[in-house]
Amino acid sequence: MRLFKKVVDIIIKLMIPLVILALMMGIARIFIDLKVVFKSPTIAAGFDTMVTNILSMFIVIELLRSIIEYFEIHRLRITFIVDAAIVFILREVMIGIYQHKMGAVEIASLAVLLLIIGVIRTLAIVYSPDKTKEAINHE
Repeated sequence: MRLFKKVVDIIIKLMIPLVILALMMGIARIFIDLKVVFKSPTIAAGFDTMVTNILSMFIVIELLRSIIEYFEIHRLRITFIVDAAIVFILREVMIGIYQHKMGAVEIASLAVLLLIIGVIRTLAIVYSPDKTKEAINHE
């Protein structure tokens, strides 16, 4: 078991610089895509690219938070993973609506999915192991 924990720690330590590098590359990509905004025939066409890239960066940031949290306390918090899923779904909804490519059924389906994931996130906070320990200690 100790070998497994050491291997996981090494893998996590290697992932952090890679994710930071990916964030830096994402920021660079956003700046490079600024020329697309200036060259596009309409503002809306140029902003499609920018909105997609910026929302994708938020997903990477949420995943980086979960990796760092695991590195610090050796436990994966479900709330960070659920936050990343929520941001990803919101990204898809926003892009679909912004580009007028998403129908009412798809939007309603994703809204139900967001509701379910939101309930899971709420339950994860209410029944967090940290809060459960506090409740037991106070009794």
